[in-house]
Parts: sequence; structure tokens; C-alpha cells
Amino acid sequence: MMKKTKILMATGMFFLAGMMFTACGAETTEAEVQEQTAEKTVYQCPMDCEDGKTYDEPGQCPVCEMDIKEVKS
Repeated sequence: MMKKTKILMATGMFFLAGMMFTACGAETTEAEVQEQTAEKTVYQCPMDCEDGKTYDEPGQCPVCEMDIKEVKS
């Protein structure tokens, strides 16, 4: 009976130790999750003069001088 109790306690301790070590690196904050999944707004020429080149801010295309439009990436 005493031997079974020791084995169960050792198994339980091993399981808990394993849970503690594997769970430590898996924590991410809610802000990190939102940042990873958030869509980034980029701008691109509607004529695609530069073969898919995008910009972070609105402005004019340097090739055709049209206003660049917002696209979702």
C-alpha cells in the first residue's frame, strides 16, 4: 500500500513539473495577439505601375502621378 502511494505521488509530481516547464514559454499578451492578427492598411497605385509596390501612407504614384488608394494586406 505504501509503495503504491509513493508511486502515485512521484507520478503526480512529475506530471506537475512537466506542466510548469511547458506552460512558461506559451504566454502571450492580448495586445500581442491583436497585433499579430490585425490587418495593416497599405496604399497602392490603382494602375499598378510599380508591379505591386505598396506604401504606408497615402500620396501620389511617382510614375503616373495618380492618387494611391487604400488596400487591405
